[in-house]
Amino acid sequence: MERSLSIYRYIRRLYRLSQKYYVSQTEYPELTPADLQLIKHIGFHGEVSQRHLSEEMNIDKAMISRTLQKLEARGYLVRRGEEKDARSKRVIALPPAVDLYKQGQNLYEQFFDRITG
Repeated sequence: MERSLSIYRYIRRLYRLSQKYYVSQTEYPELTPADLQLIKHIGFHGEVSQRHLSEEMNIDKAMISRTLQKLEARGYLVRRGEEKDARSKRVIALPPAVDLYKQGQNLYEQFFDRITG
């Protein structure tokens, strides 16, 4: 049990280091690390529901809504009502979000190449 806990700690530490590297290498000072996480997730999927974001990222629905509203105003995404339920929103990545996601993938590859090299 102790060994698996130790491995878990190493994995968490690597994850945190990769996040710090990503933030330090991006050229978007107006975006917080939480903004970047949401954009990366939306960029990966292309289109998701707000509920999916809240559940997958374990973030309060109100916080997701406020952050998405800010990102929508900055041109990273657009939200549309569902056809069957207008209260439910779909989040669609716009080209800047997709570009940021691709840039992030390259940065993560660089980071892991550095630590495993």
